Amino acid sequence: PPTIPADIYNAFLHPAVPLTIAILYATTVHYYNSKATGQPYWLSKTKAFKYGVLLHNLGLAVYSLWTFIGMTRILHGTIIGPNLLSGGYSNFSSSSSHLTIDVSGTELVRPGLWNAGLGYYGWIFYLSKFYEVIDTMIIIAKGKKSSSLQTYHHAGAMVSMWAGIRWMAPPIWIFCWYNSGIHTLMYTYYTLSTLNIRVPNAIKRSLTTMQITQFLVGGSGAAIHLFIKYRASGEDGEYVRCLSHMGQELAVVINCVYLTPLTFLFVRFFIRSYLSPGKS
Repeated sequence: PPTIPADIYNAFLHPAVPLTIAILYATTVHYYNSKATGQPYWLSKTKAFKYGVLLHNLGLAVYSLWTFIGMTRILHGTIIGPNLLSGGYSNFSSSSSHLTIDVSGTELVRPGLWNAGLGYYGWIFYLSKFYEVIDTMIIIAKGKKSSSLQTYHHAGAMVSMWAGIRWMAPPIWIFCWYNSGIHTLMYTYYTLSTLNIRVPNAIKRSLTTMQITQFLVGGSGAAIHLFIKYRASGEDGEYVRCLSHMGQELAVVINCVYLTPLTFLFVRFFIRSYLSPGKS
């Protein structure tokens, strides 16, 4: 992947960046929600606005697909060699309460996941979370209120992605890969809706279901990293933790804490939108 200048890369990973933007975002949304009357702003009635919304949704659909393809390639390219299947084994150690995986005798056939591209795609994906607040701006411009789900989702994603990239937490690949795949489908749906192309309700339900599944699978996959140890090479090699320092552990905890109420909010949205009386 292309090299990003270190000073720019690190500047955006200063904790003040996501915290400041998230607080400003949530505060601004709260202000406009309190002023909402149900009447759209004049801007939302212009052709420029409609074309802007179309380009926004289409652009995020294309970008998400680019990220998903890129992440898929580096995941495929950094898989441990075939000896893992024949020579590796795993067992749960009750004394250490960690899943221990013996991969002695295997070889890494590619650079580590971070250097192979996660550091590049992940950093850009982190920045995209700031841009995605335009979703909320579109809703407000149409005279609607931003829901708690919408506001919490965007603000929390900024901080969660920051933590994963800032501390180079291995499980952040799940967020980047899975979420970019879901967003490819989601923003494609938004693009079609902007073009007044009717999308079957079953597809909308499926998108919400996939988002909920993403949180459950992704959160569980990230959390299990807290309990994994592995022996990378040598018969007498020591088992080392998958998360190498406290910062990576904190990043996983932040993501799991963020996903817990988010999953609840999405499930509640699903029930109200598709399972309540009169909904189909």
